[in-house]
Amino acid sequence: MASAARLRLVYFLYYGNVGAFMPFFPAYLRGLGFTGEQIGAVQLVPSLLAPAIATAWAAFADRRAGAARALALASGWAALAGLALPLARTPLAVGAVIVAMALGDRSVVPLVDSVTLEHCRARPGASYARIRLFGSLGFVVLALVVGRVLTARGGRAADPLVPLVVTALVVGYALAARRLPTAPLHADRPGRRDLAALIRDRRLLVLLGACAVHWAACAPYHLLYGVFVRDRGLSADVAGLGMAAGVTAEIGALLLFPRLEARFGLRGLFATAFLGSALRWALLSQARGAPAIVLLQLLHGLTFGVFWGCATAAMAALVPSRLRATGQALFTAVVFGAGNGAGYALAGAGYDRAGSVAPLFGWAAALELGLGLAALSPVLRARHRPSP
Repeated sequence: MASAARLRLVYFLYYGNVGAFMPFFPAYLRGLGFTGEQIGAVQLVPSLLAPAIATAWAAFADRRAGAARALALASGWAALAGLALPLARTPLAVGAVIVAMALGDRSVVPLVDSVTLEHCRARPGASYARIRLFGSLGFVVLALVVGRVLTARGGRAADPLVPLVVTALVVGYALAARRLPTAPLHADRPGRRDLAALIRDRRLLVLLGACAVHWAACAPYHLLYGVFVRDRGLSADVAGLGMAAGVTAEIGALLLFPRLEARFGLRGLFATAFLGSALRWALLSQARGAPAIVLLQLLHGLTFGVFWGCATAAMAALVPSRLRATGQALFTAVVFGAGNGAGYALAGAGYDRAGSVAPLFGWAAALELGLGLAALSPVLRARHRPSP
């Protein structure tokens, strides 16, 4: 299989796993009797470990093995640990398996992105967005298919099909990642000083901080969207359709992103992503019917599609090629690790105290609104500056 096709398959299966896990696994845990705090804690610990895991695998990739070889080893470990997931039924057992899987899977995104970016850099006609789109397609296909199958099976409170599907998809992307060609290592291999220089870059720190807060604001959706749909008295089909609508909008945003960036610039697009997300969460907190809940997920094109396009372009501009894996790992550690972990912990505790997911979306809207206004403020000041 050609390397581009294999990369598309890895993205399809990896994000297909996210499409099966994100809306349905928390609801599966709820069916097992887990509390909101336990659901949050089960997924919080891997997020806390993510910075160390992603950085360690990235250092191994940049200095010793190359990103492709590191990706094969990390995904293989995640698959081996995931074989125990269908057997785990208690918070301690589920948490132990998720943590074991995290030792590999928390590095998959930065490593596969590194491989893909280098693949595209070596082939001027190749497009990162066109390869990455297969991840979005995998997400939407699995969200729809799993939602339909769970509904057909009667919407069981703790359907064992959920962990079985998750395990199968993890094994699938691990097998797909085994034979990616390894690019030659840079002669000037990075060391600790290079990582320190990245961390001292104020522009990079501002970018990572804003992205982490945005991702924390997304936590009620990522963690509890399936629970929100169930609390509204709606079927798993609605959760799957909502995810499908969101990823369809995400695909459109990624396809249009080069034109949007040329017209509006990264700062304007970042502000649009944050403000559009604030609108999405505010309206979702009040939505009750299936049509409204599903249609609001079209704003995911801003929440993730435009946001991800901006973040990837900004990281590519700020991080040199020889530090690609390290830079992507740093992004994963701060945004998907610290930001995600804080968001999950707050969302789980907030759900237990509020007794509903809806108020959490209102709080998320306030966070996004602050980010959007902060991103817009330099532009607004420039536009209203009096002429000399």
